[in-house]
Amino acid sequence: MKAKKLSPGLGTSEMAEGQYSKSKRQPIVVSEGSVSVKIYRQINRLYQRVKDEATGKLVLVRDPRTGKKLVLSEHPQFELVYWSGSRRIKQKFTELPAAMRAAERAAIKLANGESDALKLSSTECSDYVRAINRLKEINPKPDLNLAVADYVSAVRQLPTGTFLKECVDFYVKRNPVGIPSKTVQEVVDELLLAKSSARRSDRYIDDIRGRLCQFAGYFNNIRLASITGQEIEAYLRSLGAYSRDPDDDNFRPLSGRSQNNHRRAIGLLTKFAIKRGYLPKDYSELDAVEKAQDGGGEIEIFTPDELRRLISACLAPVVERGKERNRAELIPYLTIGAFAGLRAAELERLDWSEVNIPRRFIEIKASKAKTASRRLAPITENLAAWLAPHALPSGKVATFDNMSKQLTLYLAPQAGMKWKHNGLRHSFISYRLADIKNMAQVSLEAGNSPQMIFKHYRELVDGHQAQEWFGIAPAAQTSPGEIIPMPPPAAVTDSVPQELVESLSNVAHS
Repeated sequence: MKAKKLSPGLGTSEMAEGQYSKSKRQPIVVSEGSVSVKIYRQINRLYQRVKDEATGKLVLVRDPRTGKKLVLSEHPQFELVYWSGSRRIKQKFTELPAAMRAAERAAIKLANGESDALKLSSTECSDYVRAINRLKEINPKPDLNLAVADYVSAVRQLPTGTFLKECVDFYVKRNPVGIPSKTVQEVVDELLLAKSSARRSDRYIDDIRGRLCQFAGYFNNIRLASITGQEIEAYLRSLGAYSRDPDDDNFRPLSGRSQNNHRRAIGLLTKFAIKRGYLPKDYSELDAVEKAQDGGGEIEIFTPDELRRLISACLAPVVERGKERNRAELIPYLTIGAFAGLRAAELERLDWSEVNIPRRFIEIKASKAKTASRRLAPITENLAAWLAPHALPSGKVATFDNMSKQLTLYLAPQAGMKWKHNGLRHSFISYRLADIKNMAQVSLEAGNSPQMIFKHYRELVDGHQAQEWFGIAPAAQTSPGEIIPMPPPAAVTDSVPQELVESLSNVAHS
C-alpha cells in the first residue's frame, strides 16, 4: 500500500499556525491499483456561545471590533472521502494514522471488485435501481449483494433447466399457509386411533399398523407433505427380505401384489391426512406411483388324492420329543378350508360357536372377514361328518398358534408333498363352481366378486372331479385312519338354512 501525496503534507503544528487554507487544497491520496481514496486535512473549531436572556437560546459570541466569531477551542481533523457505488462515503478522524488505516482498507475493498460500481453503464444503473426497488417490496433496507448471493447458491443446487420459481411453487403447494406440519408417524398414530375408535376389526388395524409403521420408520421424522411420489415409489420397490438360508445372500423384493397392498395402505393414510387438513385437497403425489405388476400367481389346487393324503397324515401316529402323537386336531381346519372355502385368516379367527352343524352353515362375522362383510358358508354333508367328532360349544377351531408352520413344515412333508399357497380355498372355489355351475352363489359363499371367480377359477376342474372332491368323507365304523369316498350329495339347498338359500337366489337372479 502506498500513500501518494499531491503536495508536501502538513502536520498538526503547521495547521495550527495558520496554514490550513493551503493544506486543504492538497489532500492525501491513498492508492491500490487503479483505485484511490482521499484524506482531507481540516480544522475542527468550537465557537463560544452565550445564553440570550430574551429568547433563552444559545447564540454565538462575536468580536465587537471585527464581528468574527470567537473560537473556544480548535483541533485538527482528517476526513476520508470515497465513492461506493452511487453513495459518497465520508469518515472523520482526529488522528492521521487512524485515517490512513481506514483509507487503506477502503482502497483494498474497492479494488477487490466494488470499484466496478463506478464503471456501470446507464442500462446497468437502471437495472440496479429496479432490482433495489423490487427488494424494497419485502425489505425496507435491502442488500442486493446478499439477495443475489442467495439466488446463485440456490440455483447452483438445481438440475440444469430447472427454475427457482418451480421449486418455490412446489414448496408452497406442499406447504400452504395454515396447514399444520405433521410427520408421517404423527399422522399414522392419529389414523390408528381413529380406526380403533371406529371399532374396526383387530385384524384390519394390525394389518395397516404393520404397513404404515414400516412406512413411517423409513421416513423417520419427515413431514408427510414433503414426501414426493418418486420417494414413495422408491420405498415400495425397496421392500423385501433376504433369504433365511445363510448360504443365500440374495435379496428378494416383495411380490407385486404385496407392494400394491402397501401402496393401498399409504393411499389410506394420505386420504386421512387430507380429511384432517394435513395435506392440500389437490394432493396427487400417489398418482405418480406406478402400481407393481401383479400377476396374481398361478392358481394351485389340491387333487382329491392329495387331500386324502393330507387327512391321512393328520391321523397317522408320529413320535415327537419322545412321545407318540398325531395331528387329528388339524382336521377341522383342513376340512373347513377344503369344503367351505374360508380364508386362512378367517379360519384362524373362527370360533366353534360360529359353526352350526345342525343347520349346515358357518357364520363369518364382518369383524373377522377380509371384506368386513358378514357371510354364511354352507356345510356340505361330508364336511359335517368330518366336524362332528371334533365340534365344541365354543373355542378356537385352529388350535395351533402358528398354523402355517404346522401345515408347511410338518403336515405336508409327512404326506409327501409341498404345501400349496391358499390351496384349500382355491380348491373349494374351483370344485364348488364345477359342481353347482352357479358363479353368483359361489361368489357369495366364498366372499369373492363374480369377476374374480370368472377370471381365475372357471374350467380348472370338471364335474366328475368335483363330485370326487366333495365325496371325501370319514369311514363309518372303521379304524381312525381310514377314509372312504362319499356318494355325491343331494341338492345342497336341502341342508342349507333358508336365510342362505334366499340370499343366494337373489344374487343368482340379479
